[in-house]
Amino acid sequence: MARPKHNILSPGSIARAALRQVAANGDFTIPGIAKLLGVHPSSLYHHLPGGRLAIVHRMREELYAGVDLAPLLDPAVAPLDRLARWMRSYRDATAQVPTVVPVLVGAPVEDARTLEIYEALFVILRDAGVPEEARVAFSAMIDAVVLGSAVDAASPSPLWRIEGHEVPELRAVAARGDDAGRAAAGFELAVATVVDAVGRSAAGR
Repeated sequence: MARPKHNILSPGSIARAALRQVAANGDFTIPGIAKLLGVHPSSLYHHLPGGRLAIVHRMREELYAGVDLAPLLDPAVAPLDRLARWMRSYRDATAQVPTVVPVLVGAPVEDARTLEIYEALFVILRDAGVPEEARVAFSAMIDAVVLGSAVDAASPSPLWRIEGHEVPELRAVAARGDDAGRAAAGFELAVATVVDAVGRSAAGR
Protein backbone atom coordinates (compact mmCIF):
# COMPACT_ATOMS: atom_id res chain seq x y z
CA MET A 1 0.00 0.00 0.00
CA ALA A 2 1.37 3.38 -0.94
CA ARG A 3 2.49 5.67 1.88
CA PRO A 4 0.13 8.67 2.25
CA LYS A 5 1.51 12.04 1.20
CA HIS A 6 0.62 13.59 4.55
CA ASN A 7 0.79 12.22 8.06
CA ILE A 8 -2.92 11.76 8.71
CA LEU A 9 -2.51 9.42 11.65
CA SER A 10 -2.91 10.31 15.31
CA PRO A 11 -4.48 8.55 18.27
CA GLY A 12 -7.54 10.76 17.80
CA SER A 13 -7.96 10.04 14.10
CA ILE A 14 -7.61 6.32 14.74
CA ALA A 15 -10.25 6.44 17.49
CA ARG A 16 -12.64 8.46 15.33
CA ALA A 17 -12.26 5.96 12.50
CA ALA A 18 -12.95 3.14 14.96
CA LEU A 19 -16.11 4.92 16.13
CA ARG A 20 -17.26 5.30 12.52
CA GLN A 21 -16.70 1.61 11.93
CA VAL A 22 -18.59 0.69 15.11
CA ALA A 23 -21.46 2.97 14.10
CA ALA A 24 -21.67 1.17 10.75
CA ASN A 25 -20.90 -2.41 11.75
CA GLY A 26 -21.25 -2.76 15.51
CA ASP A 27 -17.53 -3.38 16.03
CA PHE A 28 -14.16 -2.41 14.62
CA THR A 29 -11.10 -4.22 13.33
CA ILE A 30 -7.59 -2.90 12.94
CA PRO A 31 -7.56 -3.76 9.20
CA GLY A 32 -10.90 -2.00 8.88
CA ILE A 33 -9.61 1.16 10.54
CA ALA A 34 -6.50 1.08 8.37
CA LYS A 35 -8.66 0.81 5.25
CA LEU A 36 -10.76 3.80 6.33
CA LEU A 37 -7.62 5.85 6.88
CA GLY A 38 -5.80 4.59 3.78
CA VAL A 39 -2.78 3.24 5.65
CA HIS A 40 -1.19 -0.11 6.40
CA PRO A 41 -2.49 -1.80 9.59
CA SER A 42 0.98 -1.85 11.11
CA SER A 43 1.04 1.95 10.99
CA LEU A 44 -1.65 2.11 13.68
CA TYR A 45 0.64 0.48 16.24
CA HIS A 46 3.10 3.37 16.00
CA HIS A 47 0.44 5.65 17.49
CA LEU A 48 -1.43 3.19 19.72
CA PRO A 49 1.03 0.37 20.54
CA GLY A 50 -1.50 -1.42 22.73
CA GLY A 51 -3.57 -2.52 19.74
CA ARG A 52 -7.32 -3.07 20.16
CA LEU A 53 -7.47 -2.28 23.88
CA ALA A 54 -5.57 0.98 23.42
CA ILE A 55 -7.99 1.95 20.64
CA VAL A 56 -10.97 1.30 22.92
CA HIS A 57 -9.45 3.52 25.61
CA ARG A 58 -8.93 6.29 23.07
CA MET A 59 -12.47 5.82 21.72
CA ARG A 60 -13.78 6.57 25.19
CA GLU A 61 -11.73 9.75 25.36
CA GLU A 62 -13.09 10.91 22.01
CA LEU A 63 -16.68 9.99 22.84
CA TYR A 64 -16.72 11.72 26.22
CA ALA A 65 -14.54 14.74 25.44
CA GLY A 66 -17.61 16.98 25.32
CA VAL A 67 -18.91 16.11 28.80
CA ASP A 68 -18.67 19.27 30.91
CA LEU A 69 -17.54 18.30 34.40
CA ALA A 70 -17.74 21.77 35.95
CA PRO A 71 -21.52 21.84 36.60
CA LEU A 72 -21.38 18.25 37.82
CA LEU A 73 -18.95 19.27 40.56
CA ASP A 74 -20.48 22.65 41.44
CA PRO A 75 -21.06 22.60 45.22
CA ALA A 76 -23.67 25.34 44.83
CA VAL A 77 -25.94 22.86 43.00
CA ALA A 78 -27.84 20.23 44.97
CA PRO A 79 -26.22 16.77 44.66
CA LEU A 80 -29.38 15.11 43.35
CA ASP A 81 -29.69 17.75 40.63
CA ARG A 82 -26.06 17.11 39.72
CA LEU A 83 -26.76 13.38 39.60
CA ALA A 84 -29.60 13.88 37.11
CA ARG A 85 -27.33 16.08 34.99
CA TRP A 86 -24.52 13.49 35.16
CA MET A 87 -26.86 10.80 33.89
CA ARG A 88 -28.15 12.94 31.03
CA SER A 89 -24.66 14.08 30.01
CA TYR A 90 -23.21 10.57 30.02
CA ARG A 91 -26.22 9.12 28.21
CA ASP A 92 -26.21 11.81 25.52
CA ALA A 93 -22.48 11.34 24.88
CA THR A 94 -22.80 7.56 24.63
CA ALA A 95 -25.90 7.78 22.44
CA GLN A 96 -23.84 9.48 19.73
CA VAL A 97 -22.78 5.92 18.81
CA PRO A 98 -25.25 3.55 20.49
CA THR A 99 -23.61 0.45 19.05
CA VAL A 100 -20.39 1.29 20.89
CA VAL A 101 -21.77 0.14 24.25
CA PRO A 102 -20.92 -3.60 23.89
CA VAL A 103 -17.43 -2.64 22.74
CA LEU A 104 -16.85 -0.35 25.73
CA VAL A 105 -18.27 -2.60 28.44
CA GLY A 106 -15.93 -5.39 27.37
CA ALA A 107 -12.86 -3.35 28.32
CA PRO A 108 -11.68 -1.97 31.69
CA VAL A 109 -11.83 1.79 32.21
CA GLU A 110 -8.31 3.24 32.17
CA ASP A 111 -8.46 6.46 30.19
CA ALA A 112 -8.19 9.70 32.12
CA ARG A 113 -11.37 11.25 30.72
CA THR A 114 -13.73 8.45 31.68
CA LEU A 115 -12.08 8.06 35.08
CA GLU A 116 -12.69 11.78 35.69
CA ILE A 117 -16.36 11.33 34.77
CA TYR A 118 -16.72 8.49 37.27
CA GLU A 119 -14.80 10.46 39.87
CA ALA A 120 -17.48 13.14 39.47
CA LEU A 121 -20.19 10.51 39.95
CA PHE A 122 -18.66 9.27 43.21
CA VAL A 123 -18.25 12.84 44.45
CA ILE A 124 -21.95 13.38 43.74
CA LEU A 125 -22.93 10.19 45.57
CA ARG A 126 -20.74 11.21 48.51
CA ASP A 127 -22.22 14.69 48.61
CA ALA A 128 -25.72 13.19 48.42
CA GLY A 129 -25.00 11.19 51.57
CA VAL A 130 -24.91 7.69 50.06
CA PRO A 131 -23.00 5.37 52.44
CA GLU A 132 -19.53 4.57 51.11
CA GLU A 133 -20.19 0.83 51.04
CA ALA A 134 -23.24 1.35 48.79
CA ARG A 135 -21.69 3.67 46.22
CA VAL A 136 -20.27 1.05 43.86
CA ALA A 137 -23.63 -0.76 43.73
CA PHE A 138 -25.38 2.54 42.99
CA SER A 139 -22.87 3.29 40.23
CA ALA A 140 -23.57 -0.13 38.68
CA MET A 141 -27.31 0.60 38.74
CA ILE A 142 -26.73 4.02 37.19
CA ASP A 143 -24.51 2.47 34.50
CA ALA A 144 -27.24 -0.03 33.64
CA VAL A 145 -29.76 2.77 33.20
CA VAL A 146 -27.51 5.15 31.28
CA LEU A 147 -25.84 2.64 28.96
CA GLY A 148 -29.07 0.74 28.37
CA SER A 149 -30.85 3.96 27.49
CA ALA A 150 -28.04 4.94 25.13
CA VAL A 151 -28.58 1.68 23.24
CA ASP A 152 -32.35 2.23 23.29
CA ALA A 153 -31.82 5.62 21.63
CA ALA A 154 -31.14 3.74 18.39
CA SER A 155 -34.42 1.81 18.49
CA PRO A 156 -36.79 2.18 15.54
CA SER A 157 -39.99 4.17 15.87
CA PRO A 158 -42.49 2.69 16.24
CA LEU A 159 -40.79 -0.12 18.12
CA TRP A 160 -43.64 -2.62 18.17
CA ARG A 161 -45.01 -3.85 14.82
CA ILE A 162 -48.25 -5.43 15.92
CA GLU A 163 -50.25 -5.80 12.71
CA GLY A 164 -51.74 -9.29 12.48
CA HIS A 165 -51.07 -10.15 16.14
CA GLU A 166 -53.60 -10.55 18.96
CA VAL A 167 -51.96 -8.29 21.55
CA PRO A 168 -54.79 -5.97 22.65
CA GLU A 169 -53.05 -4.52 25.72
CA LEU A 170 -49.87 -3.76 23.77
CA ARG A 171 -51.93 -2.30 20.93
CA ALA A 172 -53.74 0.03 23.34
CA VAL A 173 -50.65 1.38 25.09
CA ALA A 174 -48.56 1.58 21.92
CA ALA A 175 -51.12 3.89 20.41
CA ARG A 176 -50.48 6.31 23.28
CA GLY A 177 -46.70 6.33 23.46
CA ASP A 178 -44.83 4.19 20.94
CA ASP A 179 -43.37 7.12 19.06
CA ALA A 180 -40.12 9.02 18.61
CA GLY A 181 -40.25 10.23 22.22
CA ARG A 182 -40.58 6.78 23.80
CA ALA A 183 -36.91 6.24 24.62
CA ALA A 184 -36.39 9.74 26.02
CA ALA A 185 -39.53 9.51 28.14
CA GLY A 186 -38.42 6.17 29.53
CA PHE A 187 -34.98 7.53 30.33
CA GLU A 188 -36.40 10.53 32.20
CA LEU A 189 -38.60 8.18 34.23
CA ALA A 190 -35.51 6.13 35.07
CA VAL A 191 -33.56 9.25 36.06
CA ALA A 192 -36.32 10.27 38.45
CA THR A 193 -36.41 6.74 39.91
CA VAL A 194 -32.62 6.66 40.42
CA VAL A 195 -32.58 10.12 42.00
CA ASP A 196 -35.35 9.04 44.38
CA ALA A 197 -33.46 5.84 45.27
CA VAL A 198 -30.26 7.78 45.98
CA GLY A 199 -32.16 10.24 48.14
CA ARG A 200 -33.78 7.41 50.09
CA SER A 201 -30.44 5.71 50.64
CA ALA A 202 -28.92 8.93 51.94
CA ALA A 203 -31.85 9.32 54.31
CA GLY A 204 -31.44 5.76 55.56
CA ARG A 205 -34.78 4.60 54.15
